[in-house]
Amino acid sequence: MQTRRRLGLRQREPGVYLGPPQTQAVPPGTPADVMSCRDRTQEFLFACKSLQGRQDGGLQPGRAAPGPGRQRSEFSLMAKRIGKDLSNTFAKLEKLTILAKRKSLFDDKSVEIEELTYIIKQDISSLNKQIAQLQELVRARGGPAGRHLQSHSNSVVVSLQSKLASMSNDFKSVLEVRTENLKQQRSRREQFSRAPVSALAANNLGSPAVLQDEPPRSGAVAIDMDSRTSQQLQLLDEQDSYIQSRADTMQNIESTIVELGSIFQQLAHMVKEQEETIQRIDSSVEDAQLNVEAAHGEILKYFQSVTSNRWLMVKIFLILIVFFIVFVVFLA
Repeated sequence: MQTRRRLGLRQREPGVYLGPPQTQAVPPGTPADVMSCRDRTQEFLFACKSLQGRQDGGLQPGRAAPGPGRQRSEFSLMAKRIGKDLSNTFAKLEKLTILAKRKSLFDDKSVEIEELTYIIKQDISSLNKQIAQLQELVRARGGPAGRHLQSHSNSVVVSLQSKLASMSNDFKSVLEVRTENLKQQRSRREQFSRAPVSALAANNLGSPAVLQDEPPRSGAVAIDMDSRTSQQLQLLDEQDSYIQSRADTMQNIESTIVELGSIFQQLAHMVKEQEETIQRIDSSVEDAQLNVEAAHGEILKYFQSVTSNRWLMVKIFLILIVFFIVFVVFLA
């Protein structure tokens, strides 16, 4: 597109009428007149990257060393998760308690009891590890954190530890009750089953001599004796398998109690460490109480001094009034 330039008044000759103003075409400009442009996209991208790098440089240290807010949120989430797991494990323990207190020989859900025992044992071990991790988190943020926040975190850890210890103690009591019930069931089963089996075994042992002296009169009697012998052997096998299963169950319970003992030792060690922290907090509270009492005494002293100064000001004011009255009355 070519630009046109109007002829001004300076381009008209004086005294000569040239008609209406005309436009004149201007040739396109030379390359020197054209505005030169330069691609600075790469420089702009480099500046953006450098600015982003400086901003990330100010925020990246927070990843290496999380701030107090992030630590508090992480601590709260871990404590909440541990509390939820504790409540779920308590529900499982209540169900196990109901099943373990049953003393019937014919309604013994041993498989379900063993499954619940294994699950609760795994849950207690997992909770113990989680509480240890929570305690390590409290230790890690112990430096920059405030005293009140540190004491609150320690109290939360101690509360979770006490709940886990109480649950472990209840679990141990339930296992002991289960062991006693198994012993009672075994004694009752032996009481009601050993006598008939021994009698049948004695009859079976004494029968061959009689059968040797006296030949069988009919084939039916021989078949009856064979079936009785097979029933005896089957009953003995069932008793052996039942006794073996009960022995395995008792061994599992004993091993679980031993593992609970190790968990109790770990909890005792953790509680011992928390006891030292609580003792330090207790000593700090005592120091704070002494400081508060000292401050109260100083405030009382200041109040007494202010009260005495007030009476002094009242006396001075009364003396001035008396002198003013005397001056007005006698010297006026």
